Amino acid sequence: MKGSPAISLFKRLTSAPTAPFCEEANIRQVRLWARRRLGDEVRIRRLRGALALAYRKTRGPSLVLAAHLDHPGFHLSSVTARGARAKLFGGLPKEFLPGAEIEAFPARPKGNDPLARGVLEKERKGFFPVAWTSPPAGSRRPVFAVLALPPAQVRGRWLRSRSIDDVLGCALCLEALRRVAASKARTNLTVLLHRAEEAGFVGALDLILSGVLDPGDSFISIETSRRMPGASPGKGPVIRTGDKAGLFDPNLVAFLDETAARLAKRGLRFQRARLTGGTCEATAHQTFGLQAAGLAIPLVNYHNRGRTRVQPEMVRLDDIEPAARLLAEAAFRFPSAHLRGALRRRLRNIHRKHSPLLSKRF
Repeated sequence: MKGSPAISLFKRLTSAPTAPFCEEANIRQVRLWARRRLGDEVRIRRLRGALALAYRKTRGPSLVLAAHLDHPGFHLSSVTARGARAKLFGGLPKEFLPGAEIEAFPARPKGNDPLARGVLEKERKGFFPVAWTSPPAGSRRPVFAVLALPPAQVRGRWLRSRSIDDVLGCALCLEALRRVAASKARTNLTVLLHRAEEAGFVGALDLILSGVLDPGDSFISIETSRRMPGASPGKGPVIRTGDKAGLFDPNLVAFLDETAARLAKRGLRFQRARLTGGTCEATAHQTFGLQAAGLAIPLVNYHNRGRTRVQPEMVRLDDIEPAARLLAEAAFRFPSAHLRGALRRRLRNIHRKHSPLLSKRF
């Protein structure tokens, strides 16, 4: 399997750090990339909880690919020349954090050069004290911090990074969007890059509860999820039938199954499993009545949990391109799919045509 363009895009997105509520650097990189690679084919909207990119060429519902821009990290307070206090947002392994090295950044970093470096001490009253090993210089003060791990590395058959979850999911969504836009296919495809997923789906919930989402659309959550039985690295992306909270929409899952079966005839490999190692944004969408399913890349060292210390997350390189192709192929096939949006439109038309007869007296 040749390398996927999604890997290059992932490297671009990790050229600056991210943390919950501190995703501005990633958003800037997406905008710069989209301006150059998508042109006028895609409309971009900045919403409070997400960056939305929409390609529309037909009437009717849209296939929506959703991923999140953040990875667990720390918000800093009480910053002095000696140290700071770090509040964790997200599920990093707390037992490995005392003694772990961090890098601290301003609110809108332009790259991976930190303002300060430090070491986390044992948690106290909900905060991790930070002792600077390289304190901030000048008047600039760091706002957030991430683990001092490589932004992106390719080692043999593996992609390694401090934040594969879910920056790689964002790269996969965008690469699928690029392919669809380049084809000028008569379909509708939207990408939602959410903020603050690691703090409890905050960005996704903000969109859902604000009413900006179309209930006729079909939503697929793109994640990198911890490896487990049925989700082995190197055996292909996983069509996710559900997560820890429950099962996903069977019709949308079947649509992904059928799309994968077509691609399997071309030699691509896929897996299928309910991944109960966590809960993804598909559950948030489904809880509020939207049609949702999921796709995942099996992840090693989920949330930087190594065997005895924090480590980079890792995925197999050959799982990435099949995921991008599956998402693009799903978008191409979507207009002819008999999913909730199409059925809703058909039933509304039937009601509009015949409901006046309910008032007629025979």
